Amino acid sequence: MVLVSAVALIDADGRVLLAQRPEGKSMAGLWEFPGGKVEQGETPEHALVRELHEELGIDTWESCLAPLTFASHSYEDFHLLMPLFACRKWQGIPKAQEGQTLEWVRPNKLRDYPMPAADVPLIPILRDWL
Repeated sequence: MVLVSAVALIDADGRVLLAQRPEGKSMAGLWEFPGGKVEQGETPEHALVRELHEELGIDTWESCLAPLTFASHSYEDFHLLMPLFACRKWQGIPKAQEGQTLEWVRPNKLRDYPMPAADVPLIPILRDWL
């Protein structure tokens, strides 16, 4: 079981930030919601605060992360459990810090971006919520 925390960063125009997995990583080229593995001793919220700072160079607070839904998906060699949070408040401008491509996407266009299998069921929930 792998616990990964993800976030739908939502800008003032209602767009959601997607990150494309860089070459050399598993599932390279697929688009995903920013986030990462929850380390031992971390809460999913703390992991997101850390990951957003490391991956995007932005700062946010646990109080700005609203639980939205989760994914539970079995891949061939592991099972992924991924809470998805929504966040509308952060400091800084998201910039790729780890070689990934970033794109702000309207909720009705999320299906146009190939995503890992675990992320796909999150799209209609996010679209309905926004």
